[in-house]
Amino acid sequence: MTKFNETKKSRAFISAAASRETSPEIMESIAFHARNLRESEALWENSDIRHYVTLIDIWETLTKNGRFAAQYFTWGTPGTDWF
Repeated sequence: MTKFNETKKSRAFISAAASRETSPEIMESIAFHARNLRESEALWENSDIRHYVTLIDIWETLTKNGRFAAQYFTWGTPGTDWF
């Protein structure tokens, strides 16, 4: 079974990073954890899908378990803390 982050829909989701004022790395992390486009959209919108994936999961993937500082990545409006 193909993972969502390896699909064309995932690439389209990630390429929308600039229009969403979100770092591409965050979009990639969301796509890595999502099972499909609907779920990736819900995760980006911070909807009630946290039973499957939490912000901690996304943070761990994005920062390589804390090796990179999360404040260098933007999720939504620049200058807002998401972590």
